[in-house]
Amino acid sequence: MFATVAAPLESRELDERSLVRRVARLDTVRSVPRRRRLSTRRGAQLLLDHGSGLTPFQDDRLWLQELAANVIGRDRVDVLRFRGTPDRGVVRRDPLAREAYRPPLPGTPVVVFSDLGLLRPAFAGHSVATPREWRGFLDQITHFGCPVICLTPYHPDDYPAEIRGKAALLPFDRQVSLRHAQEAARVARRRLERS
Repeated sequence: MFATVAAPLESRELDERSLVRRVARLDTVRSVPRRRRLSTRRGAQLLLDHGSGLTPFQDDRLWLQELAANVIGRDRVDVLRFRGTPDRGVVRRDPLAREAYRPPLPGTPVVVFSDLGLLRPAFAGHSVATPREWRGFLDQITHFGCPVICLTPYHPDDYPAEIRGKAALLPFDRQVSLRHAQEAARVARRRLERS
């Protein structure tokens, strides 16, 4: 979880190597370079899909919510539940109080636990979002300046290209390592910088 939501921030520590290189090249030093470190200071928004496709992962949703609260801090993680896509409405605590989705502040990582509409259970009808709907939602989050990482029970290659190009997809299984999570976070930040 830390590797997924931690963002590189400038610390107060002087980056001595960078400063020495600049001085050795006789570059003009206009500002003192600072070391960058990973931090969860920005918090995160955790979006949990409660649609019929993720019913088998009910315990995993609870575990992720608890993990995020422990790693990021209960006061820094905004947990929202939804069905379809968050654009259809989200729930904070009371399941009867649905509200409109609002993206977090720019730079805040958005972690989505969903199948992104890939699994279409029988008789689900319009309750399952289409890839087009998800693409619109992911575009909206990127437009607001938030990196998007999607924890999914499926392999990224199972998704259409239009979805793979919008979010960093991280398979939610036992084979995922810290390296995979760090790479997904880097991909999400790079996509944000390009947009």
